[in-house]
Amino acid sequence: MEILDLKGSLKFSPERHVYTVLADTPFCSVSVVGWEPGRSSPIHSHPGADEIYHVLEGEGLFSDGRKESRVGLGGTVFFPAGEAHRVRSLARMVLYRVQAGTDRHPEPLESWPAA
Repeated sequence: MEILDLKGSLKFSPERHVYTVLADTPFCSVSVVGWEPGRSSPIHSHPGADEIYHVLEGEGLFSDGRKESRVGLGGTVFFPAGEAHRVRSLARMVLYRVQAGTDRHPEPLESWPAA
């Protein structure tokens, strides 16, 4: 068993969102992510891993290229493996992130895939 310290591990940067990995195994990665207002991830996917975000603070826009949803405190977003997505912070935002799968690398995309 491992007890994870989300608050003590949280970091922010004005240049980009900051992932702090709290636990990492061959099958799963757990992190806390600090986002300053107006930050955005590139459009990307994780071909071999599901990605789950839970909003602990603030709010953001979560998009899969077909739908964009405003999600705030207490909301959870699930992107299945291979689904293109992007996250943008509307306010200072703290996310709890779980990646489940053996190949969690991000695959950057130039634009949204054709529907």
